[in-house]
Amino acid sequence: MILKSDDKQTCSTDSEIKLHYAFTRRAVALAFARIMTYQQHCAWETFLFESLHREVPPGYSRASLSQVVSCDKAAWSRLATLNCQVREDAAGNFPLGGALLALRSDPAIALYLAPLAKPAQPAQTSTSHRATPYQVPAHRPQKGKGKSGGKGKSPPMPAELRGKYHKTASNDPICFAYNTSSGCSHSSTVKPGERCPKGMHVCAEPKCQQPHSLQQHK
Repeated sequence: MILKSDDKQTCSTDSEIKLHYAFTRRAVALAFARIMTYQQHCAWETFLFESLHREVPPGYSRASLSQVVSCDKAAWSRLATLNCQVREDAAGNFPLGGALLALRSDPAIALYLAPLAKPAQPAQTSTSHRATPYQVPAHRPQKGKGKSGGKGKSPPMPAELRGKYHKTASNDPICFAYNTSSGCSHSSTVKPGERCPKGMHVCAEPKCQQPHSLQQHK
């Protein structure tokens, strides 16, 4: 099969073993082409992979596979700028392989394998002052105390009705005036047990709510 000029051979390098296989294939090809020895390329690969398992200071993470690949690309880009013989020389040496291994001590190349600082973790909120389901926050108003026939805060009540119900079991308001000694002004038209504009004409005594005034409660 004839490859077109824009066709590129690629391979997956998303794991250590896949990247190792890719380096091995390249080492064999370079040795076969008499560009560098297989051992020289293996020494370069060892240098790269050692960074993945090197101990790092607290707060830092080991080098990643992407850093290894970036370091390898940067090294070969540097070799392309050097005036170095590519093939084996007359003495049987491989100058390009030696130049590649020399880059292991180059700070600009080794920097690609430097450990990276871990992202700062957001501070966790202390739970010592967190309100529990059984605690009432300080900013939440307390419900009014006193007996009532319905839910919610008790409305202002006459002094003689303190501690009495202000609503019926059906959550209807109880007429305060009807239960006081002064009486309700609508008593002439509203029968006991019925409702006037102020509320129900029933007894405000807790658990009574019969159709009579508190004044008549026994």
